[in-house]
Amino acid sequence: MLLVVRLVLRTIAGFLRPAKGREAAPEPRSLEGDMVRDRICNTFVLKDRAVRAMVQGREESFCSALCRDKALGALSQAG
Repeated sequence: MLLVVRLVLRTIAGFLRPAKGREAAPEPRSLEGDMVRDRICNTFVLKDRAVRAMVQGREESFCSALCRDKALGALSQAG
């Protein structure tokens, strides 16, 4: 009987005590802010997270380095 009580108390204590090695869930990122459109894949991305590049004298925003490279590659092939 004493063994059962001890097991129950250890189980309860385990739930109440913070788990070692387990971190709290990260704060969700806010999706508020200005959005810009990537002209290569038509994806919208937050302006502060966009990859930027100068294309024909004006700054453009892209969702990724891959889309930026596609836009810059298309320019070098056209010229």
